[in-house]
Amino acid sequence: MDKWELQNGLLEYDDTGHTYLYEGIIVPSITQVMSLKFGGMYASVSPDVLKASADHGTAVHKAIENWCKCEIPSDLRELKHFQVLKQRYGFEVLKNEIPIVIKEPCVAGRLDLVLRDKEGRLAIADIKTTATFEKEYVAYQLNLYKKGYEETYGEEIQALYIVHVRSYGGKNFRHFREIPISDIPYQWLCENYERWNNGKTD
Repeated sequence: MDKWELQNGLLEYDDTGHTYLYEGIIVPSITQVMSLKFGGMYASVSPDVLKASADHGTAVHKAIENWCKCEIPSDLRELKHFQVLKQRYGFEVLKNEIPIVIKEPCVAGRLDLVLRDKEGRLAIADIKTTATFEKEYVAYQLNLYKKGYEETYGEEIQALYIVHVRSYGGKNFRHFREIPISDIPYQWLCENYERWNNGKTD
C-alpha cells in the first residue's frame, strides 16, 4: 500500500486492487471517471494486444522516471526519444509520478511529469506510448490533473504538454505538444460524477 501525506489529506493506493483511498474512503481515479466519456476507445483491440501495450508502456514510464531521478540508462528506444525531446524543447523535469486529489467531487490520480518549460512556466505533462492517442481524451486528462495538482500543492500550472514517444510494434516517433488549458473538463466532472456512482456510461 502506497501512502502520501498531502497538504489536503492522506491518500493511499492499493496496487493489488488498483484502488485509491482518500482519508480512508475509496474514491475513483480520474481515468476511471473519464471512462464515462471515453470508455469505448479500445473496444476493437484484443485483450492480449492491450495487455502487451500496457506492459510496454509501464516499462517506458519506469525507464523515464529512473533516468530523470538517477540518470539510470535503459535500452528502450523511447527513453532515447525522451532525451532528444528534452534537449530540443529545453524543458526541465522537476518531479515524476506525483499523487494528486480533487476534493470536490473527490477523485485521485498520479501525473507523470511536472516540468519547467523553456518559457519558465510551471507545467505538467503526460507520457503516451500508444500508436495514436485521442486528443480530446488527453485534453480532459491533463486539465483534470492540473486541477488536482493545484488543489493538492497550491501551485498554479501554466502549461500542459503531451510527451508522445514510441518505438514498438513497427511505430517509431517522438512528439512534444502543448495542450490548451480549459475549465470544460472540470465542469464535465462535476456534472457527471454521480453517474459514476450509479454505474452509468454513455
